Amino acid sequence: MKVAAIQFAPEFKSPRNNLRVAARLVAEAARNGADLIVLPELITAGYSFMSAAEAEPFCEVPALLKQEDPKTLVDLGWSFGVMAILARKLGVKLVWGFMEKDPVSGKLYNSQAFLEIDPQKPGLDGIYYETYRKINGFGQDFIWSSPGESNPPVVRTVIRGVEWRIGLLICRDVRDKVDDNWTSLYEPGDADLITLSANWGSGGFPSTSWMDFVKDNKTTLVVSNRYGKEANNDFGEGGVCIIEKGGKVHCDGLLWGQDCVVYAELVK
Repeated sequence: MKVAAIQFAPEFKSPRNNLRVAARLVAEAARNGADLIVLPELITAGYSFMSAAEAEPFCEVPALLKQEDPKTLVDLGWSFGVMAILARKLGVKLVWGFMEKDPVSGKLYNSQAFLEIDPQKPGLDGIYYETYRKINGFGQDFIWSSPGESNPPVVRTVIRGVEWRIGLLICRDVRDKVDDNWTSLYEPGDADLITLSANWGSGGFPSTSWMDFVKDNKTTLVVSNRYGKEANNDFGEGGVCIIEKGGKVHCDGLLWGQDCVVYAELVK
């Protein structure tokens, strides 16, 4: 399959503008033949919230996707509506980071979603998604969001007639544990490919954390990252890539400090 890792800089508290930019980059990746497209962490409204009350208006409830027409969710500035429409129109599978509110507990989460469409099923019946809640907090995660409580899911999906096992992961969760006593979030063989949505910040590229994860888990890692400054946070010049399980790094097309898309053709 052909996978795409997107780099862009979400604007703080501007979901509609951010989703327009994300849609443009997704469409570009689809035109270039991508089957699976990965976007950064928290693409809708950014990262730098200073309270749960400040963050809550920008949170989404994924379960509502099964009850509402995606166009209604677009009107609310929700990523799920936009991604469902893009996935159906472009025939791609999408991964992105969003702000989630649990409808029962009311807790807020830094979350990630995988979404695909069954073209044989019309309307809401054709939408399939999985979500994951970030476990290892960093920075303002500790102020507005709660930590996830379960290992990331592994999605089984068919691309070009081949079944792939795709795992989800968010930024600092690439450390692959909660603490020194926690068993690994992933073990070798769990997934063929893992999608990392990140707000990584400045540092060496590719990060040794990414390379170690690939080596330890014997898997391919797709790194989608943001760039730029937001409130008190400096995310540097970005850096996106696809790291194959043998260690090969794909980063052709990377533009430091700019919107861009990096691609790789992968064979299972």
